[in-house]
Amino acid sequence: MGAGTVIALIEDDPALSRAMSEYLSVSGFAVVTGASCRDARTLSGSHHVDLFILDRNLPDGDGLSLAGYLRRVSDASIIILSGKGEVNARIEGLNSGADDYLVKPAAPEELLARVNAVVRRSRAGRNQGGTAANVWRVNNLTLDPVNNQLGGAEQTRADLTETETLILSRLIQSQDELVDKNSLSLFALGRPWHPEDRSIDVHLARLRRKFRDVGLNENTIHTVRGKGYRFVSAATG
Repeated sequence: MGAGTVIALIEDDPALSRAMSEYLSVSGFAVVTGASCRDARTLSGSHHVDLFILDRNLPDGDGLSLAGYLRRVSDASIIILSGKGEVNARIEGLNSGADDYLVKPAAPEELLARVNAVVRRSRAGRNQGGTAANVWRVNNLTLDPVNNQLGGAEQTRADLTETETLILSRLIQSQDELVDKNSLSLFALGRPWHPEDRSIDVHLARLRRKFRDVGLNENTIHTVRGKGYRFVSAATG
């Protein structure tokens, strides 16, 4: 997955930056690093960057504002890396134009999985003639995470709640791969999952109804009993 992909890692913690850079490099990515908004702007002009990983808090500015700037001058994908894990913080991250939002400290394996998912989706968007920015497309399905809209057959639309948008975005980011209930709960609800908590199930039931409303196959979101959920890309048509 990493072959030919350039990642710009913007993180002002030297130890964390070094560890992430080494892990991604070993995984086959070319990694350039910086520690400030200024470094990111310089790298965007001097390198062909495929993916920016931005710390939310940088010494000379806000990573979310930086993401907005990069969206205007670059077609690179963006992952926000932050210690803020609240639902509102993640929504702000997605609304800034980022493709994903990862709460730190994150396991290296999760970082790599998120990077691979974003790179895979970006390549798919280019192959289908679409754009990687903001609106995500998988066959007949579109998701606009900025405006919380689901699109389906014949240009039909359904409004999503912010939580539904977060759930669907997380599943699409890992399409065709299992997303366990705890990861989904942490990302969409900001809390760990426990067996008595039915919140994710309720949100998914509503999301599947909206799939039907716009002519999409509700089985696109497949339940793996006792484990989690999988977005089945082939089921979207």
